[in-house]
Amino acid sequence: MTGGRDEQDRTCRAVGASLFVSGLLLALLILVGADLLWLVAMGDHVRATGTVPDGVPFAAASSEGWPPALLLSELVLSFVHEAGLAGLLVWHYLLVLTALGLVAVGARLRGGTDLTTALVLGALLLGGIATFGVVRLQSFSLVPFAIVLILVRAQHARPSRAMWWAPALVAIWGNLHGSVLLGVCVIGAYLLFSRLRHRLVETLLIGISTLGALLLNPAGWRTPHYYLGVLRNQAAAQKEGLWAAPSLTNPFDVLMIVAAVVLGGCALRHKLAPWEYVALAGLAVATAEAARNGVWLLLFLAAPAAYGLVRARALGRPPPGWPGLRPLIVLAVGLGICGGVLVQRSQARSETDTALAAEVRESAPGLVVLAPEPVVESLAVHGVRVWLANPLDAFGQEDQSAYLDFMSGRPGMARAVAGSDAVLVEAGTPAAAQMAGTPGFDLTELSSEWLLYLRS
Repeated sequence: MTGGRDEQDRTCRAVGASLFVSGLLLALLILVGADLLWLVAMGDHVRATGTVPDGVPFAAASSEGWPPALLLSELVLSFVHEAGLAGLLVWHYLLVLTALGLVAVGARLRGGTDLTTALVLGALLLGGIATFGVVRLQSFSLVPFAIVLILVRAQHARPSRAMWWAPALVAIWGNLHGSVLLGVCVIGAYLLFSRLRHRLVETLLIGISTLGALLLNPAGWRTPHYYLGVLRNQAAAQKEGLWAAPSLTNPFDVLMIVAAVVLGGCALRHKLAPWEYVALAGLAVATAEAARNGVWLLLFLAAPAAYGLVRARALGRPPPGWPGLRPLIVLAVGLGICGGVLVQRSQARSETDTALAAEVRESAPGLVVLAPEPVVESLAVHGVRVWLANPLDAFGQEDQSAYLDFMSGRPGMARAVAGSDAVLVEAGTPAAAQMAGTPGFDLTELSSEWLLYLRS
């Protein structure tokens, strides 16, 4: 019995080591990025008032009629933020490690060995570090996407009624993040190019139910309007920020491209299912449109890449068993220590944000403040009324453009400045240079290189 247990403990040593190294790197690198704290501010408002707001309550620019599709994610993050930035960092940390663990499960089920799965996890972490290392709203989609991949690949191998879990998963996921659309596309590729010819009626019913599940959120029938607004916002149109296309001058994009090429080459060593080729092509196009979508391409390639790396003579052998309890306990303790490091790192950032927000409130009490990302979201969380912040698509096209001009320090920022009582800029930025020549504002120097211009 002891020998069998020791053999079990050895089956996933490489995967366990890869997950531990991943946890350590994440604990040292994770940062809170833009496109997150606005959800905390929205969730705080809902909890305080007991009502779903019409638009964005902490912003002065017009946003009436914006569909509240992500109410669940707002409430979740509001509760998580009760522990401060440390709560958000640990929440993201756990989601990333859970997603990586699910990727490992999918790779082993596909036929990958302990070593090849560990190598793929390493490539995945490096290629997706721009997503795994930054806490954003996108974090909500990591686990659901990994679950979808396991589900549809298991159903391709052996179709069953378990595919009816897809609409339920989409219904929950659709209340959390817009990347559910990519998940629905993957499910659709499987249904159309694998399952339809074998189970016509059931497949059609599952497909219709999955599409209908997208509407099961507070926005209801206005959900398509929400997604159209997201896809047509000015940041997406101008390819700025999170919507920028991959660039060879961006080291994170280069890592993503290299990882995608390596994993893709390994995955294509063996024939894929027709639906996988369709899904792969769609995810590649989405990645070419916006670098932020590259993580979904990498997650999709991971399992077939782990199998593709298996040496030819090992094909046909059953995959090794899963580890016993002992290595899992050791891994959990190690990752817990990494989490402690993460909490310690969050304290300095939290104190800085709180101090800056307090200075702005004291210098501009009750005034509408124009500020750049991601500081503007931190101000909103601390009760400062801002002119505009994420979600960008909640506002009119002209206001979106004016805010992007402000972020880049372009002359078009005049519209945003005109709608504000105070303007917060960081010293040495193009926006600061623009404000230096703007009449009707008095300068107040804050700490940490921030400048606050108050309307005279």
